[in-house]
Amino acid sequence: MTSAERPDTPSEQAVLLVDPRPEDWALRFARIRDDVLAVLPGVRIEHIGSTAVPGLPAKDVVDVIVGVPQSAIAAAAHRLEGAGWDLEGERERHCWLSRPTRRARDCVLHLVEHGGRIWTERLDFRDLLRQDADARADYLRTKVEAARSSIGWTEYTRAKAPTVGRLLNEHRES
Repeated sequence: MTSAERPDTPSEQAVLLVDPRPEDWALRFARIRDDVLAVLPGVRIEHIGSTAVPGLPAKDVVDVIVGVPQSAIAAAAHRLEGAGWDLEGERERHCWLSRPTRRARDCVLHLVEHGGRIWTERLDFRDLLRQDADARADYLRTKVEAARSSIGWTEYTRAKAPTVGRLLNEHRES
């Protein structure tokens, strides 16, 4: 059974955006970072997603990206799973986990190749939103509409993808 077929997945849950809580989200990220480093010493860890962008409403779920060598992604995911993380999905170059469970997420962790395409795009987008008020406002409009019209997290993420791609392309071209 794939993660998409399992009951009680976030793909079935409504998306609720909350007002920004940058101090709370930063403290939660710091605890997550310490927990991950206890299991995977020496990995690169970054706070990503809307909870990493001051002033941006977000789902109350801290997104984290962990960079490891490409050959170590699956093994690192299984080590985190053994430490209590819920392994939601695996692909060749990307595994994602949540805690405490996929039904009651307070964190989503993405394991990817350090310096690879996913790593770079996620950090570039976070940094763009932190630095560019117009991009942040454009993305917020998309998030609000996606949350209003989507059924579940998967649909919400897909609804935002064109705006994310466009903003990244515009930034790279400028």
